[in-house]
Amino acid sequence: MPSLPGMRPLFDAAAVRDADARAIAGGIPGEVLMETAGTLAAREILAAFPPGSAATVLVGPGNNGGDGMVVARHLAGAGWDVRVQAPGAREPGTPDGALMTARALQAGIAVGGVDLADLRAGGRVVVDALLGTGTAGAPRGGVADAVEAVVASGAPVAALDMPTGVDGDTGAAPGPAVRADLTITFAAEKVGLRVAPGRELAGRVVVADIGIPRDIRPDPAAWLATEGVIGAIPPRGAGDDKYRAGGVLAVAGAPGMSGAARLCTRAALRAGAGIVAACVPHGVRSEVAVGTPEVMVTGVAGDAGVSVHALDAIMRQAARVGAVVLGPGLGRDAATAPLVRAVLAGVALPVVLDADGLWHLGDDLGALRERPAPTVITPHAGEAARLLGTSREQVDAGRLAAARDLAERSGAVALLKGPGTIICAPGALPVVIEGGTPALATAGSGDVLSGIIAALLARGMQAADAATCAAALHARAGVLAGRGDGTIASDIIEALPGALVAVDAQGADGEGWA
Repeated sequence: MPSLPGMRPLFDAAAVRDADARAIAGGIPGEVLMETAGTLAAREILAAFPPGSAATVLVGPGNNGGDGMVVARHLAGAGWDVRVQAPGAREPGTPDGALMTARALQAGIAVGGVDLADLRAGGRVVVDALLGTGTAGAPRGGVADAVEAVVASGAPVAALDMPTGVDGDTGAAPGPAVRADLTITFAAEKVGLRVAPGRELAGRVVVADIGIPRDIRPDPAAWLATEGVIGAIPPRGAGDDKYRAGGVLAVAGAPGMSGAARLCTRAALRAGAGIVAACVPHGVRSEVAVGTPEVMVTGVAGDAGVSVHALDAIMRQAARVGAVVLGPGLGRDAATAPLVRAVLAGVALPVVLDADGLWHLGDDLGALRERPAPTVITPHAGEAARLLGTSREQVDAGRLAAARDLAERSGAVALLKGPGTIICAPGALPVVIEGGTPALATAGSGDVLSGIIAALLARGMQAADAATCAAALHARAGVLAGRGDGTIASDIIEALPGALVAVDAQGADGEGWA
């Protein structure tokens, strides 16, 4: 069970296959499940597109193709002009798929080969029933040709269970992949529909309850954190003073990057920290102090960045707070690296390690295992690639694997930023953030997130929970800022108090198996 309200389970292909098999063994015929799946999918498609539309239903040889045959029959029955095309003219060949093909043929629906020119011409709704959830690797042969033709056409697409080309377990798309406007997935949400790039390729996702009993509930492969997790953030008590409300220290800022320190500290205050301090180089102290008058700013040793000679001053300030942010705008001067190592080793408080702090860590993730208190690392894809000794392209292609690898190598809570931010703690199931907006892709947004995480750590939350709630709060604030592509980091900060207002906890009982 998840530790937070507002979490929904995400399943992998093996779990769904197992549940399907157990339902059939329990007395529900497979043909009934398939008929129900196709009927519900057709209902969603009919509701999503204009009456009397034309559709090309692409069917594969397996059960996903059988679902497509049911959809074709119902769309034709509703007055749509329906064509069914199959790579190699191979009709669905599984027992249930063959039965549904026979029913479609009896209804006057023929199955032909794929007409690539027809697909490229567009003008018809495409129903993707080629591969479904249980396939891995890039589409090949005629299936790949069909997918590429659909993508080239720009036609509206409704995918059944999973867009073809998207790995249902990881969200990866190692080859050509369908970009759906609507995905109707069966029985429960799949991991690959919530992790980029699958998250973007799936479009709007609808879960269809096909009748698998709720007591057949496999173990999830991951959790989806909805806005409901924000309700787990502890409010201030009536008797709290500024220290009990949580104190944060930011070790940040270098000449030319004092804004990162200002953003981080202001975000911590707006996220509910009662007191925030900052240790910055003497040369930028006035810039930070003027920009954030509520923050206690201490100038410490360092020219191009905070140096190791500032350690004693930092340790004195750390004794007054409950969490530390290390890295925003810290700079990459070689003299700063020993300071980062010394703070990590010497401060027995939760630390959020971000930005230039991660830079100075290099690829030595194992150093974090020696820390005397929890650590949260917050890399974006490029930073994650450097930490793991790989490429950004590899991280983007396998975000779940990268997040797990970061957590296991470091012993820290890893928050991999990006579309569908992923939080992973060692030995725990990954958590994917449901919300968000492209507006968060703006300079300083990561500094804001680090400040929020530190505020929640300072209020006593466990590291993984603090990272999850902070990411959801950050995502919600980005939406509430309401400035679209013109959103800047300061807008996100000012939206935080509104985002902290309690929201209903969706899936708070941990249920999500439809």
